[in-house]
Amino acid sequence: MATTPTPVTAQGQGGTPPARSAPSPSQGQGQSTQQSEATGIQRLLANWYQVAKQMASADPRLASGAEKVAQGIQEMQTALVTPPQPTPMAQQPQV
Repeated sequence: MATTPTPVTAQGQGGTPPARSAPSPSQGQGQSTQQSEATGIQRLLANWYQVAKQMASADPRLASGAEKVAQGIQEMQTALVTPPQPTPMAQQPQV
Protein backbone atom coordinates (compact mmCIF):
# COMPACT_ATOMS: atom_id res chain seq x y z
CA MET A 1 0.00 0.00 0.00
CA ALA A 2 1.54 3.32 -1.05
CA THR A 3 1.46 6.49 1.00
CA THR A 4 2.17 10.03 -0.06
CA PRO A 5 5.34 11.55 1.42
CA THR A 6 5.05 14.47 3.81
CA PRO A 7 6.65 17.65 2.42
CA VAL A 8 9.72 18.91 4.28
CA THR A 9 9.43 22.49 5.50
CA ALA A 10 12.12 25.16 5.67
CA GLN A 11 12.61 24.34 9.34
CA GLY A 12 13.17 20.69 8.53
CA GLN A 13 10.90 19.34 11.21
CA GLY A 14 7.88 20.27 13.25
CA GLY A 15 6.61 22.87 10.78
CA THR A 16 3.50 22.71 8.69
CA PRO A 17 3.47 23.36 4.95
CA PRO A 18 1.85 26.63 3.82
CA ALA A 19 -1.88 26.32 3.24
CA ARG A 20 -3.23 27.06 -0.22
CA SER A 21 -6.62 28.70 -0.35
CA ALA A 22 -8.88 28.81 -3.36
CA PRO A 23 -10.25 32.22 -4.33
CA SER A 24 -13.80 32.85 -3.26
CA PRO A 25 -16.29 33.68 -6.02
CA SER A 26 -16.76 37.20 -4.63
CA GLN A 27 -13.07 38.07 -5.06
CA GLY A 28 -11.54 39.03 -8.36
CA GLN A 29 -9.01 36.50 -9.66
CA GLY A 30 -6.20 39.08 -9.84
CA GLN A 31 -6.75 40.25 -6.29
CA SER A 32 -6.94 36.77 -4.77
CA THR A 33 -3.84 35.62 -6.64
CA GLN A 34 -1.89 38.67 -5.51
CA GLN A 35 -3.22 38.31 -1.96
CA SER A 36 -2.41 34.59 -1.70
CA GLU A 37 1.02 35.17 -3.23
CA ALA A 38 1.81 37.87 -0.67
CA THR A 39 0.59 35.63 2.12
CA GLY A 40 2.76 32.77 0.84
CA ILE A 41 5.78 35.07 0.61
CA GLN A 42 5.08 36.37 4.12
CA ARG A 43 4.99 32.81 5.45
CA LEU A 44 8.20 31.95 3.66
CA LEU A 45 9.94 35.03 5.02
CA ALA A 46 8.71 34.21 8.54
CA ASN A 47 10.17 30.70 8.19
CA TRP A 48 13.50 32.09 6.93
CA TYR A 49 13.59 34.56 9.83
CA GLN A 50 13.12 31.74 12.33
CA VAL A 51 15.84 29.66 10.65
CA ALA A 52 18.26 32.62 10.71
CA LYS A 53 17.59 33.11 14.43
CA GLN A 54 18.08 29.38 15.11
CA MET A 55 21.37 29.39 13.22
CA ALA A 56 22.57 32.43 15.15
CA SER A 57 21.84 30.76 18.46
CA ALA A 58 23.27 27.39 17.37
CA ASP A 59 26.72 28.67 16.39
CA PRO A 60 28.21 31.96 17.68
CA ARG A 61 30.37 32.22 14.54
CA LEU A 62 27.18 32.64 12.49
CA ALA A 63 25.52 35.16 14.81
CA SER A 64 26.63 38.35 13.01
CA GLY A 65 25.71 37.17 9.51
CA ALA A 66 22.48 35.57 10.68
CA GLU A 67 21.48 38.81 12.39
CA LYS A 68 22.04 40.69 9.12
CA VAL A 69 19.92 38.11 7.30
CA ALA A 70 17.16 38.51 9.90
CA GLN A 71 17.26 42.31 9.50
CA GLY A 72 17.01 41.95 5.72
CA ILE A 73 14.05 39.63 6.10
CA GLN A 74 12.32 42.13 8.38
CA GLU A 75 12.92 44.83 5.75
CA MET A 76 11.32 42.60 3.11
CA GLN A 77 8.34 41.89 5.37
CA THR A 78 7.85 45.62 5.94
CA ALA A 79 8.02 46.29 2.20
CA LEU A 80 5.26 43.73 1.60
CA VAL A 81 2.81 45.37 3.99
CA THR A 82 3.67 49.03 3.32
CA PRO A 83 1.38 50.55 0.69
CA PRO A 84 3.22 52.07 -2.28
CA GLN A 85 3.70 55.83 -2.07
CA PRO A 86 2.66 57.99 -5.03
CA THR A 87 5.53 59.62 -6.91
CA PRO A 88 5.60 63.41 -6.37
CA MET A 89 4.88 65.48 -9.51
CA ALA A 90 8.41 66.95 -9.43
CA GLN A 91 9.91 63.45 -9.81
CA GLN A 92 7.63 62.22 -12.59
CA PRO A 93 9.20 62.19 -16.07
CA GLN A 94 8.23 64.96 -18.46
CA VAL A 95 6.51 63.81 -21.64
